[in-house]
Amino acid sequence: MAQINENLIRSVFDEMVKYKSSLSKYLIVDEDEEDEEIDYRILGDQIIKNFPWPVGVELRRLFSGSMRQLDRLRLDQIFKTIERTMQFVSFVMLSQLWKDKLKKVVTIPDNLSKDFESRFCVLSLGNFTWLIRLVGNLYQDNKLSWFMSEMGENFNKKFYAALDFWVPERNEIGHYQINLTQEEIEKRCVEYEEKLTFILQTIAFLAKYKLVSVREIKVKKPKNRDARFHHVIDLLNASDSDFTAKEIDEEKFSESNSVLLMKGIKTIEEYLNLSPLIIDTNSEVLDTKEKFGIKKDIFMYTKFRNDQLFYLGTEVTEKCDLRTLSNYGILVEEFKELLSSIAPSKASVEA
Repeated sequence: MAQINENLIRSVFDEMVKYKSSLSKYLIVDEDEEDEEIDYRILGDQIIKNFPWPVGVELRRLFSGSMRQLDRLRLDQIFKTIERTMQFVSFVMLSQLWKDKLKKVVTIPDNLSKDFESRFCVLSLGNFTWLIRLVGNLYQDNKLSWFMSEMGENFNKKFYAALDFWVPERNEIGHYQINLTQEEIEKRCVEYEEKLTFILQTIAFLAKYKLVSVREIKVKKPKNRDARFHHVIDLLNASDSDFTAKEIDEEKFSESNSVLLMKGIKTIEEYLNLSPLIIDTNSEVLDTKEKFGIKKDIFMYTKFRNDQLFYLGTEVTEKCDLRTLSNYGILVEEFKELLSSIAPSKASVEA
């Protein structure tokens, strides 16, 4: 791994080890071997693998050989990495807010409800920051528990201020509103990498959790015995997109065709459903010509307009029309339920 990535990799990896001690084995070197050193390629691969796929895939690109120069390509990828990271974090927070609202654990304040639809129907970096801060302060002020308890410990004024930095920078530099000299690009690559490192350190606790896709749920009901639910899930934490399948038998069942954040994969007991904000199309069967335009990937919601949901892929770079998905109608219904739950007075208004 080039020197350019080493500070980021070591700083983030050291923080990950605090939450997942099994990773410490990659820091062990044989003292009897004079030339043996820590292999930053391995540490980088582990960071990619242990972050959820939407974050990990952007880091895989950032750590790639084509990004080893302090140039515009690397600067753009740093922006892309921070944007996808904030998008993922905001979706996790919003999914819990929605769940807690339905359970009547939390009351949505007017300052969130009033602006939610206009901000969330067309997403931007500024809207991610707005949502993270507002929901984070809501849970802190009301002493509410997070699905990931580390959010309450790590998300503070310093973290929110670090997020605020990116919005004007993204608007100005990320959208090419100003021209930068090569010297300015190099300086910003170094500065932005440091700021990205802090944010990744703050969310390093994600290594404790598993992002999964529920591919299939089958009911098993032997004679004279209680029914059990056989879950086939794909782990969406990997160093490539060839996700590993796992099987779980439970007396309880989760939601099918959903992307879940789980505390472990031995039981389906504790999870947070991130759909329809994050979806997996890998299990879709392309059995009609109309479906041939569907790409198999992990997609993240970006826009809701004229009753249509728009998504961007994590690996697929071109725009995809997902309206022919088998469960597309359900995704739209779920999204409308989300809007009506957070902003009930405006849910009937189209973006």
